[in-house]
Order: sequence, then C-alpha cells, then structure tokens
Amino acid sequence: GLAAKGHRQVIAAIAGSPVARRAALAGIEVLSLPPGIAGRLLALRRAAAAAPWDTIHLHDVPSLKDLGRACVGRATPRRVLTVRGDVAYGDRVLPAGTPMRKVDHFVAVSEWVWSALVRAGIEEERITVVHTAVDLARFTRNPGQMQTLRGAARVAMGLAEDEFVVGTVLRLTAAKGVEHLIEAVRKIRAKETPPGDERMRLVVVGEGPHRTALEEAARSRGLGGAVLFTGWRDDVTELLAAFDLYAHPAVTGGAFPVAMREAMAMTVPVVATDLTGIREIIDNGKHGLIVPTADPGALALNIMKCRRDPEMARRMGRAGNLKVQRYGLQAMVDRTEEVYFRLAR
Repeated sequence: GLAAKGHRQVIAAIAGSPVARRAALAGIEVLSLPPGIAGRLLALRRAAAAAPWDTIHLHDVPSLKDLGRACVGRATPRRVLTVRGDVAYGDRVLPAGTPMRKVDHFVAVSEWVWSALVRAGIEEERITVVHTAVDLARFTRNPGQMQTLRGAARVAMGLAEDEFVVGTVLRLTAAKGVEHLIEAVRKIRAKETPPGDERMRLVVVGEGPHRTALEEAARSRGLGGAVLFTGWRDDVTELLAAFDLYAHPAVTGGAFPVAMREAMAMTVPVVATDLTGIREIIDNGKHGLIVPTADPGALALNIMKCRRDPEMARRMGRAGNLKVQRYGLQAMVDRTEEVYFRLAR
C-alpha cells in the first residue's frame, strides 16, 4: 500500500525468513541480515551509514535494541515502534528495560495498547493507534462462495458436512489457552453440557512450542479423532470457510487478533475470551459471544448456544462482518503514512 503511494521501502529481515521471502515476492527491496547477532549488527551498522533512510519503523523491541547497538555513536533516522501488546508482558505491553526514549513515535495496534502505553508514562502525542488490518478483499465472501469453499475445505480435511466444526487459528503457546478449548469440546462430546453433540469437531490451525503437549492433551481426553491439528497453513481463507464457529480462547494479554477478525469478515460467528482488546471488536451478544478466560465450562456453554440457535449464530456472523469493515488495509496504510509525515514536519 505504501509503495502504491510512491514511498521507497526497504525491509530488513533475516535472510531466508518468511518475511524476507514474502517481501521479495511483493517486489519490495530487502536488506538481508545474517542470523548471528554479530553479523546482524554489522550489517545494520553498514546499512544505516550508507542508506538515506528518513524513518526506521521497528516491529519489536529486540529490533529496537539491535538498532541501538548497531548505531552507537551515530545519528539515526526517526524511529517508529509498533506495539502489539504481546501477551508475554501482561499489562505492561513492553518488556522491562525497553529504551522508550530511543523511540520517536509509538504505533499502538488497539485502544487497549494505547492506554497501556499512556499508563507506562509515554506522552499521548507520541502514540498513534493504527489497527492491524484485515484484507477485506481476500476474506469477504458472498454466501455462494462460502458454500463452495466450505465444501472443498471439508473434503480436504476429512470433515463431514453434518459435523459442527469449531476452529481456531493462532500460535500454539500457553497464553493462547487452547487446552481450555480442547476441554470444552470434550465436555460437549461427553454431553456434560446438555444436550451435547457427539459429532462436534475441533480444528486447530497453527504451530508453536505447545503443539506436542496439546496433541497429547487431546489424546488423553479421548479426542484423538475429534481434534485436528493442521500445523502452519497459508490457505486460511479456505479453512475459515469450513468452520461453523470460530473460537478465540486466549487467557492473557490485550488481544486484538487478526485471524478472529478475518473469520468475522467471512461471517463466521465468534466466541472469544474476555480480554480487553476483544471488547474493542465484539459487543457481547451482537458481534459474537464473550466468555471468561480459562473457563472450559463457559466456553462449552456458549459454543452450544451457537450450536442450538443457528439463526442467532448467523445474525452475529452478519453483524461481525459489518464491524470489521473499519479494519481494512487502506485505513492502515493511510494512518501509517500520516505517522511518517507527522514526524517529518
């Protein structure tokens, strides 16, 4: 989007990484960095000395620290840092020791992150909210298209048309709470949440350090055939179409999940845990259902609400689609450009 506005961009990324490959495919100039810290700092130092950059936009704190170490004793361009409210930091949103005075401007991906940065002592004029975008052109589908995608995806994953499928797309870490979703599905299939549903299936899309433990948790609960772990996938549009319901079970952090909003764009109804960022997206009962964190029983009850009342689920799906229209790509591009121009003045 910024390239279409005439901006020259260089993406600095580890050589061969997914970001570097995607940038190259998109025709964006890539500064390839070696994986080792010493080589990475040397490459950054040389590039910063030679390149006529106006602004450096950083997307995590380690990169900010790397840049600081690489450019000791040198003047550097204006620095922008995007803050996503990483769940690892709880309400702080930034790790202890973040050199915040080395940042000229902060981009917060949600209002919750904005408020957390203000509570951390950062001046309001140094923060702009730029919501992480949803590619609406990719994820908005009419009912006929959804039905076609749904059928093909279900066949590919071995899911029957009459099974009620709950899906989630996330990184498999402890903070994401997938074990509570697995337990919720067990309760439903065991009819501990009347009337239950013996044919309910769960599809977990994503990778992460907890995958093996989660697979074992599913097996130990007798759900080996009921829970499908797909691993990392680049065909999320098709997978979302196969879901009757999208669940976001995270237990901590200021969530503003992209995959959940992508599901909403496709009119898939949503059940999500009660994290601060979620309430920016969902009015409970209107755009989806909100449940307490780390509560499999509440998850199971609300999943069954959607299972038993398909008209309510469809209504929330349509309302969710309307809500996420505000998070389109062009809005993100325009707001990001505004930040750069404001710093240039």
